Amino acid sequence: MNRKTKHLQWVSLVFAASAMASPMASADAVCDWNIKAGELVVSARMGPPPANRAMAIASTAVYEAVNAITKRYPAGALKLEAAPGAAVDAAIAAAHRTAFTKLLPSQQSALDAAYQSALSKVADGPAKTAGIAVGEQAAAAVLAMRAEDGAAAGETYRPLTAPGVYVPTVLPAVPHWPQRKPWL
Repeated sequence: MNRKTKHLQWVSLVFAASAMASPMASADAVCDWNIKAGELVVSARMGPPPANRAMAIASTAVYEAVNAITKRYPAGALKLEAAPGAAVDAAIAAAHRTAFTKLLPSQQSALDAAYQSALSKVADGPAKTAGIAVGEQAAAAVLAMRAEDGAAAGETYRPLTAPGVYVPTVLPAVPHWPQRKPWL
């Protein structure tokens, strides 16, 4: 056996041993909810622009709620205060539920099931209650900020044309979005 083959065998053995010894990766509550949010949006049969907006609203609410608890990053647009020791996982679940209850009413039963499942993993008590409260506050505030953002404005695109000039039969996606209220 030559030196290169022996080296490859050792590398393979070390890689296999490290892969077997490492614990299974588990996602955190934000990742779990992102997966569930994607499923809810697909089930609601939303088109990409409204789905993107719904996901952005929920994600912003989660950021604001979690940051109010952890104070890890500078405060965003909202200046929320969370009770000391508020449960982050409860805040994440409550922010998603509050936002998606308004944005995806057709998915209420699936949303409620996911919410109850997420909350069952958080111990009952003041931390859970405080987490739910700040999550609901964050989602309500973000929904209020985005209520008049122009996303529901009607499509007004009309191509400029002249006789004999080709006009595309497919309208461009969301041509009115440049007039929307920016996120930042």
